[in-house]
Amino acid sequence: MAILQALRLRGCSVTYVTCDGVFSDCDVLQPANGAPAKKPANACLICQSSAAARMATWGLPYRWLGRWLTTADFTDAAAWAHGFKGAALADAQFGEWNIGAWVASSVHKHMRHNELDLNDPQTAAVFASYLYSGRLAAVGFDRLLADEKPDFLLLFNGRMAPMRTALELGKLRGIPVLVEERGVVPGHMTFFENRSCVDSHDLVALWRAWENVPLNAAELDAVGALFKERWRGMKDSVVFMAGTQRADETKAALQLDPALPVWALFTSNLDEAGGTNLANGVFETHSAWVLASLDFARRHPGLQLVIRVHPNSGSQRSFAKNAQELAFYESLADSLPDNVRLVRSDDTLNSYALAAMATVGLTWHSTIGVEMAALGKPVVRCGSREHSAQPCLLMPETPAAYDRMLGDLIQGRAPDPLACARPAWRFGAAAFFRYSFPFPLVKQTDWYMGDMNFSDYSELAPGKDVMLDRICAHVMDRAPLHPTPPERGAADAATETDAILRWIGAAQPGGEPGRA
Repeated sequence: MAILQALRLRGCSVTYVTCDGVFSDCDVLQPANGAPAKKPANACLICQSSAAARMATWGLPYRWLGRWLTTADFTDAAAWAHGFKGAALADAQFGEWNIGAWVASSVHKHMRHNELDLNDPQTAAVFASYLYSGRLAAVGFDRLLADEKPDFLLLFNGRMAPMRTALELGKLRGIPVLVEERGVVPGHMTFFENRSCVDSHDLVALWRAWENVPLNAAELDAVGALFKERWRGMKDSVVFMAGTQRADETKAALQLDPALPVWALFTSNLDEAGGTNLANGVFETHSAWVLASLDFARRHPGLQLVIRVHPNSGSQRSFAKNAQELAFYESLADSLPDNVRLVRSDDTLNSYALAAMATVGLTWHSTIGVEMAALGKPVVRCGSREHSAQPCLLMPETPAAYDRMLGDLIQGRAPDPLACARPAWRFGAAAFFRYSFPFPLVKQTDWYMGDMNFSDYSELAPGKDVMLDRICAHVMDRAPLHPTPPERGAADAATETDAILRWIGAAQPGGEPGRA
């Protein structure tokens, strides 16, 4: 809304498109988001009233999606959606539109399932409901685009079914699309050009442009402060922090042998990546990676492996529970070798304390891998190169290469600590502070909520906020969102090296920068 109002002040015509109870299921009312399992009869009316009140308060032009739908559209969508059975649900098409693919990610999140059993009646019913809503979204939005002929689309998220539909229809018509999401840093926003928020291609391109540029003192301070906040659970950092133990307390709680090295495997929570075609990585599945890592530990009793199940899979801080993930780890619990420990999702053990005492990190795509590498520790990442990409970490090409890489690490053939840490710091600067924009015009009241943080629209005028100016210039004139890397020399490189070495040194032997 703030961006749209800023564009109006710069002479653009804008309109906000919102839902008027069109959908049978939607991401707002998913049980995984804390909504009741059975949608209240007046839920859509309450949502519409809230949206209309906000628009009136903001004086923002808006359209109800239902304006572009007829009674026949609803009848036809219902008959069409319920005509698919089993695996055909996922491949459902309406004309040239891949509705099944466009709604899949929402179904994964609704069920909190990594894999969808479309022969299960409950899962099939949920998928059919989203197909019905997806076709209505596509038909209505396609007619809207034909009528209003927008020059540009600004979307939230781009992953959830209605937003994915708008993204794909915009691309099919050749309309530039800018997708926004919250950044990792509180008070920041991240933008994706013609991509959903789980597609990291643009981030990788930005990193490649900056990977050989040393960080200056201000950038080092910002990245270091963020790492410290996340390690210590300070302020409003977007972390699922659990427990406050120090590294020595964690080692004692896990009954680990102080004479043997500890490797930490941090799982990822994957239901949000389901249905995006971006979830797989070096291994065909996340579970196959965990099993391969477990097999390596079984063959090497001289190391101790701790498997930390992601807190968002099913802890007190998670949104509902991913029953599939929890069942998989429970199936491992009774057959672990003596040198492997399993820390369940709802355990209050502090993941950062575990990272602090570990000598090697194993991740799928969890951000803790970057933070661990920033301490000079080798981290092997096996998740998709497109989803939550972290090219600063070690990444094998195949499962066999993964096994060989772990073999090198257990033999002591690890990169120099600075060679691990420097790329992690530079990636942190790129991902957290260059790819994301500080956006003080919206106050982040919680990591997933925001409120207007200005009193008058004049604060959105040109020249008032450099990042807002940059966003508007991109929308209006296709100006680049991100600046060109500067030339930096030996002095900056020396400053960067000294700062990173101090960070690594201060963190020894426990590796806890938040307490250094």
